Amino acid sequence: MNLLVKSLFKKGWTGLLIALLAVFGVAEGKRLLQSPAGQAALEKVEGEQTKRDNIDNRSLDVVLESETSDRFTQTEAHLHLSKIRELITKTYKVEPYLNVISTVIANEAEHKDTHYAFYNTTSNMWRLAQDLYTRLYAYEHPISTKAGAFKFLRFDNESINATAQGFLANELKERGLVDDNTKEVAFIMLSVNLALFGNVGFAGECSWNYFVKPQGHREPYRETYEKMMDQFGLTRDYIDEIMSLAKIYDTDEDTIVQVLVPIEKVDEIGYLAWVKGIPYHGETVEWILKHSKSKSFEEGTKPTIEKLTAQFAKQQEENKLFKSMMEGIQAGDFSLDKFLKVYRNTPWKIKEINDVTARLLFTPNVLLNPESGVKFYRFSTTPREKMEEYNKRLNDIIEKLIVEKESRGGTPVSPISKETLPQESQ
Repeated sequence: MNLLVKSLFKKGWTGLLIALLAVFGVAEGKRLLQSPAGQAALEKVEGEQTKRDNIDNRSLDVVLESETSDRFTQTEAHLHLSKIRELITKTYKVEPYLNVISTVIANEAEHKDTHYAFYNTTSNMWRLAQDLYTRLYAYEHPISTKAGAFKFLRFDNESINATAQGFLANELKERGLVDDNTKEVAFIMLSVNLALFGNVGFAGECSWNYFVKPQGHREPYRETYEKMMDQFGLTRDYIDEIMSLAKIYDTDEDTIVQVLVPIEKVDEIGYLAWVKGIPYHGETVEWILKHSKSKSFEEGTKPTIEKLTAQFAKQQEENKLFKSMMEGIQAGDFSLDKFLKVYRNTPWKIKEINDVTARLLFTPNVLLNPESGVKFYRFSTTPREKMEEYNKRLNDIIEKLIVEKESRGGTPVSPISKETLPQESQ
């Protein structure tokens, strides 16, 4: 069981105790807790809280084993907490984006019983490369209609053939800790939030922050499109025309990607994480925060993580934290399935709900497989008519590319694959 989930069993009465002390006063509250009448008082306050807030007071074991539909979607669960709503209101002006927010939650609700939702923000420029590769792939490989919401977010052999558990164990043995800022790891991993406003208040980890305040991520080079044309046996003559299409849908905001992963596949490719993709190991997180000279990432946390990484790489099993984290990996303590089950039913019990993130691996069988059941929905502030213009012009260019290839004696395109060509699902 996840270490965070385990720790929640020790905190079940905390909220009730606070309420009791607030009602009766500190001294009287403590006395009541030590008397037979105290138990009755506790039960009464608990009942009133349950009635007032409609709180789900099932034990966490029961929640984890339940096969009934979860109470909330992930974004609903996150927004259910008043402290989160207050932080969002304090940090962002959300009114201009209510159409995005409502559609995101509607998508989560529609797929709640079959998929978990994750969020990443990408530079607008990458939408073009994603669409081009996905549509060229569809021309070459007939795709079933169930893959209509699928998009390729990676191409050029950027993938790994390993489970999340295997990846973590190998990274710790080879490097000491995971670091998704390195080129090797960044290409095969997607940093995601567990809710639309996940990690609100932590600019470097919050997808919504990157959405409304673009950070200038690396954009695709011309070489990206050249490799794409070569892979599909197409001419490079239209690359300039293709790249110019990104101007049509450019906006002040970037693009949010909603990734819906089938529940039964989430632990195969994902794990509960902290900054830089480090597994969310409570003891290690506490150690890093305690030994950081500053709360800021660049000045405090980052140097401490780098120091600990070096220690882990050198000491391995001799280091108690390293050994504990490795044991946690083998025990499945960083399972997204277990954590999100609690998240979507009793979010108020998770102290770290706004601190945790997740990482998803690009594997050939799941995130890079149109038949895997994974769905990608992208959200931007581009007007609908602009998106229609962009899609039409992109499809026109793709038709020209295919016709040119066939005129050179290339493999004819299957009419079926043309009919199943994925369209924008915004």
